[in-house]
Amino acid sequence: MEEIKKCVKQAKVILSKELGVMDVSGLIIAATEPELEDTVDMSARAVLKTADLFSCTSDKTYMKVIVGDQTKYIAYIEGTDTQTRTYLELIAEWIKTASKAKGTDAERQMFTKNVLLENELPGDIPLKAREYGIECNVPRLVLVARTSKERGADALEILQNFYPDETVASIFAMDESTTIIVMNAKDAVLNEDTKNEFIRATSQSVVDCLGNESISVYVGVGSFVASYQYLAKSYRDAMLALRVGKVFGKNSYVSRYDMLGLGRLIYQLPATLCHMFIEEVFPSEAYATLDEDTLDTIDCFFKNNLNGSETARELYVHRNTLVYRLDKVKKNTGLDLRSFDDAVLFKMASMVRTYLEYLDSGKDGNQIR
Repeated sequence: MEEIKKCVKQAKVILSKELGVMDVSGLIIAATEPELEDTVDMSARAVLKTADLFSCTSDKTYMKVIVGDQTKYIAYIEGTDTQTRTYLELIAEWIKTASKAKGTDAERQMFTKNVLLENELPGDIPLKAREYGIECNVPRLVLVARTSKERGADALEILQNFYPDETVASIFAMDESTTIIVMNAKDAVLNEDTKNEFIRATSQSVVDCLGNESISVYVGVGSFVASYQYLAKSYRDAMLALRVGKVFGKNSYVSRYDMLGLGRLIYQLPATLCHMFIEEVFPSEAYATLDEDTLDTIDCFFKNNLNGSETARELYVHRNTLVYRLDKVKKNTGLDLRSFDDAVLFKMASMVRTYLEYLDSGKDGNQIR
């Protein structure tokens, strides 16, 4: 950002024309008239919509500044004649050179990776972020998208095309199967409703846009952080959500850190303690005596908040059949699921058992489910 302002300042000395540079949202980041900086030029939207490199109004010429394969900035200059357009082309090339000299896409991504992995000193982050044109004091949210290694590169390209504007989201690969999405959440932290809707819409968009290309993806959603300095926390939370979701949310493509429930607690318990708990609740492998129909009945009974009538209706069975199956559970395990305390104990024990099965399987944490 500072390099671009230097370019505009030097151009002012050479040219006696009003000129400036804005980002893709229309926010003027550098101008020969300082009072215009941090204001919005509403022409930006029209400039971006057109396929042409140049656009003109009655008194100004605009030019897209393309770095790599993306429009990063829009430069403008007073006047619409041919010579003015030539000036604008030279200024655009000047800006490109300055942008590449300080903070290419690859350098910004590496910096962000280091922030996520806590390889940067907290006190240095704001200063370095400014060098790379990253606004520090904006709320952000990290999402981790896990695909198969074979489709990882495809997923990265699709998501980068889906979020072409870096002021909205920064997309990069952490490894062959993991894509990181750092979302600008400035408008999402007004209240809990807007937060929930932002998470729902964003995570579902990721699942849908990759699903449309036949790519299976599992998304871990971190926590909102108020500053770029704390981005590592959101990343850690997103990774924990992904791992916990892999164990306890096998039928869910999205795992949210703020909705992990008991899974968060169980995942952090030592295996020895889990084995002791299972032996206490399900002695002599009592759980293993339950058949598939009974386990499906239990899942449905919990889903319907221990409501027998709703469970029987959903399973298309007579209420007496449901009672028979619940009695069978009580006989085999000693737990009556119609009792709230027993139901809670059974639920916790079954989740602990699932966690132990996951540990025994020895699955690689980087593998897609």
